[in-house]
Amino acid sequence: MKHLLKIGVSIVLVVGSLQAQFAEGQPVLRGAIGPAFSYLLALELDETAFKALSSFSSDFDITDAANTSIINNSEMVMTGFEGFGEVTPHWTIGMYAGQGEYLATAQDPAKVDYMINFVVSQVGVTAEFNTHARSRLKLLGGSLFGIGQISLTASSSPENESWTEIVSGATPRPAFELSSWTPVIQPYLGLRVDISRSMGFKAVAGWNEQVAKAGTWKLYHSKTISDSEEVSVQALFFRAQLYVIL
Repeated sequence: MKHLLKIGVSIVLVVGSLQAQFAEGQPVLRGAIGPAFSYLLALELDETAFKALSSFSSDFDITDAANTSIINNSEMVMTGFEGFGEVTPHWTIGMYAGQGEYLATAQDPAKVDYMINFVVSQVGVTAEFNTHARSRLKLLGGSLFGIGQISLTASSSPENESWTEIVSGATPRPAFELSSWTPVIQPYLGLRVDISRSMGFKAVAGWNEQVAKAGTWKLYHSKTISDSEEVSVQALFFRAQLYVIL
């Protein structure tokens, strides 16, 4: 993920260095970069695909309404980085990279600890059209087009273990890591406000479309699971960014 973020930052800086060539009457067009925070709503683990988690631990039964608050949180916060550059007075292109996760833990009567970690990662190019090119407040519409990854990691271990026991594998520990690459599309509407000549604020709301197709999941990033099921990460999202004007 860090490698993808470095690529995104480099692209934004290159765009900024070339922006004056597309000025359309303005002597200089600007770029900006800064942290971005997304909030996904109505995001849930697929009950059909992950119903067998109840066999891993009874506390991870996502089909049981009494336990959904433990394993199936419907909201996710994603942290990331976004940069963009104006290529005309009304058009900007940029790059976004972000990652979100939620963690669920449980312990059975034999004091065995169980952990589930569900992670969503995204990186992509953004294209936006904004109004009021010479105003500090700009209304905008755009979309992100990119790739992402969905992963699910599960592990179990006795409450007290020594380093030697863990490294040597002396005690069997049920565990797995599943992951799948996905396309990502995020159409959105929002606004951008230049607070000063050096800083600004951007807020957008839209729809996150990210689907891991059946048969694309891999075990430990290497072994393809041919009968794996389709998993969808479709959700409304809000994203806010505090940026520095370059």
